[in-house]
Formats: sequence, structure tokens, C-alpha cells
Amino acid sequence: MQPARAAPFASALRALCFCAPRAPRYWPACGLLLAALLALATEAVVACLLGGGGRFNVYALPGWGWVGLLLCVVGMGIDRRGELGWQWATLYFAAVVLLDLLFFAVWQAGQRWLPPLRQYQLDWVIFVLMPVWLAFALAFAASRCRGWRLWRSTLTAIVLAGVFLAERVYWADVQPLWLPAADDTTAPLVAERPPRLADETVLYAEPGRLAEALAAIRPGRAGVVENYALLVGGDAGQQVFLREASAIRGRLDQRFDTAGRSVLLANHDRATGELPIATRTSVAAALAAIGEKMNRDEDVLVLYLTSHGSREHEFALNNPPLELAGLTPGWLRQALDVSGVRWRVVIVSACYSGGFVPALANRDTLVMTAAAADRASFGCADENDFTYFGKALYDALGRSRDWREIGMLTREAVAAREAQDGFEPSLPQFSLGSAIAVKLAGQGAALTPLRAASH
Repeated sequence: MQPARAAPFASALRALCFCAPRAPRYWPACGLLLAALLALATEAVVACLLGGGGRFNVYALPGWGWVGLLLCVVGMGIDRRGELGWQWATLYFAAVVLLDLLFFAVWQAGQRWLPPLRQYQLDWVIFVLMPVWLAFALAFAASRCRGWRLWRSTLTAIVLAGVFLAERVYWADVQPLWLPAADDTTAPLVAERPPRLADETVLYAEPGRLAEALAAIRPGRAGVVENYALLVGGDAGQQVFLREASAIRGRLDQRFDTAGRSVLLANHDRATGELPIATRTSVAAALAAIGEKMNRDEDVLVLYLTSHGSREHEFALNNPPLELAGLTPGWLRQALDVSGVRWRVVIVSACYSGGFVPALANRDTLVMTAAAADRASFGCADENDFTYFGKALYDALGRSRDWREIGMLTREAVAAREAQDGFEPSLPQFSLGSAIAVKLAGQGAALTPLRAASH
């Protein structure tokens, strides 16, 4: 390693570049102190910029430099003169400064020029690469100075990499340098408002609210083919599902004349008390009510479901404090069969929703899903108005009245947006039964004429 007159950062740069160090000499305490202070300052600033500010966590300071201290102790144990421990600790803190600055610059460039998926992948590369690079650099410097054999330096690098990775995972979660501004202890403590559904009066009013919504469904007229719609926003954790289901309902009311014949069930605190909640019970009841009101041999049901989905193909119904079972393909098929609804357009917007196709597809049913059975779909962020699939469908419904074309336009728009953002294709599915294909083709003239529609 470098002599005392050289700056610790020059020594760290040589180590990170795997350049041969110079003859080892004793390093003064000021070098270690300077490197440690600059490393702390750099990490604090970078963490603040990455996290968007907040409140500095002074309680993280006592544990922040424990890895450097550990290196000092271990190095002194290895080298009787103690030089290795002192130099290791100094190199560690100096290298942290250089790596923090380097990876922050790379991260900034990624945020500016990479699509969202590549940004996410870059974050993980940085998270893993930094401690591994640092571990091998320290092991290389020690091996060149101490004349270690290859197996010893490699083993040292692997052990150090494990320690550094564990430290990053544990300490970043347990004692981050910055806390959200909302956690400021100087601010008055305000208890989070419980969900409206926790109010006994709201909860017990739900059956009446559902009954009122179902009673308002207009009955079908004999000899006139009419469309009915049931829309379900399943997960209360993100408002995007409520917004999407509401928007699609408005589009169907406008374009397929379902006004007065559409029902919206939604799980979100903003909708609680105004709309019936979405549960297996309410979905089954709504399907049964629509089946009773419509002319089953003539009219068409459009069922739109939007929420999270699981790899086991369960459509999530979530509305704390209730514990709700999700909708599975088999359960939904049975509920539709019991309702007596014959002509069905079923659209499932969720991850892995292609798993619903085998159970629901038949000659009288059109099934559209946001993804294949083994693929995720995208866009379910709380601040969004639509998921990727929901927005594509909403726009397609505004451009066409033909369900075959609507399916094609939706899939094309989803594929284009995913390609633009660098996501793995979700591969939306489309299954059109032979009988309903004829039914829907003959229905086009009865649909509401195309009008200009706003998002």
C-alpha cells in the first residue's frame, strides 16, 4: 500500500483499479479520520439525494462505521504489527467515498436515459456490485502487500463480500441515515385515521347499499339486445383500481349503452360508504341480480375485473380490516353459471390473469386478460389513473365498437408501451367463442354511435 505521505484516496483508487500497491508504511491517524469523516459525509449526502430528503437519523451514527472498525480489528489480528488493520480501515472508508460518487453518477445517468425496467435492474446491479468490488479490492491490496497465495486472497474477498452485503441489507433497513419527513419527532403525533369500513355503522350498512345498487338495475326489454356491465375494483391498497373501474364503467355506459344497467363494486376507502364493497358475496349477488334482470337469451354481460393477481391465478380482493378471499377461475366460472347469464364478455386486468382463460372460455364467452398465465402486467401504481392494460382498453373502447378490433387495439397498445419502457411483454390473451362471435357481430348496429370522448 502507499506510503504515509500519499493521500488515502490515491491508495484507494489504486486498490479499486487493482493496481499493485507500493511498499507498506505506517499511516497516521489523521488519514483514517479524514477518510471516515468524508465517507460519512458522502453517504449522508448521497442517501439524501436518492431518498428525496427527510430527517437525518442521528441514531444511525453509532453503528454506521462498524464495518471499518471490524476490518481494523481483524487486520490487526492477522498482522502482529497492526499495519494491515489500520491500512484496511483507511482504504475501506476512502474507497467508500469514491464508489459512492461513482455509482451516484451512474444512477443519475440511468434515471435520465434508461427505461423504468432498466433503471430497476441498474439499482440492483449497483446494490450488489459496490460491496463485491470493494471486497475484492481490499483483498487484492492485502494479498499484494503481504504476499498471500491466491486461495487465501480469494477466500478473504468472498468473506468480505458477504460481510459487506449483509451490512448493506441489514443496516439500510434497520438504521437508515435518513428518515421520511413524516416521521419527524418534532411534529405533533397524529394517529392514522382508521378505514371507514372499521366504523360499525358503515359496515352494517353494506348489505343495504348493495341491495340498493342492485335494485337500480333496469330490466331488459324483450326483443331488444342490451348490454349489462359489472365492474370490480378489487384492491383497496391502491386507488388506481377504483379509478380504472370507474373510468371503464363510464366508457361502457357511453359506448355500449349500459347506463342504468351497470354496477360498480370497489374496495377503497374513498369509495367506502358510497359504492358497495367488492367481495365474493357481492360479486355473486350482482351476477345473480343481473341474470334476473336481463333477457338471458338476448342480452350481453360485460364483466370487468381489475386488481392485483397472483401466480396461482387468484384475483385479489383486499379491503382492511376485512379478510377477504380472492376470486379464482373456478369460483368465477361457477358464479357465472349459477347466475344464468349466457352471453359473457369477461375482462380480467391483473398479473397472471391468463390463468382465467381455460376455466372461462367457451362458445358463448369472450375472455380478455391483461397478461398471460405466467406473465405480470404493469401500471398498478397508486398515483396512476390506469394500469397499462386498462388505459389501452379504455382508448380502444373509444375507437371501436367491434370487440375483435378492441382486443387487437388493446394488445397492440400494451405491447408498444411495454417495449418503450423496457418491460417484459405481458402478452394479453384474447379468446372469442364461436357463438358469441356471431352474437357480437350482429349487435354492432344497435350500439351507441361513436362520440368524442375525453379521458
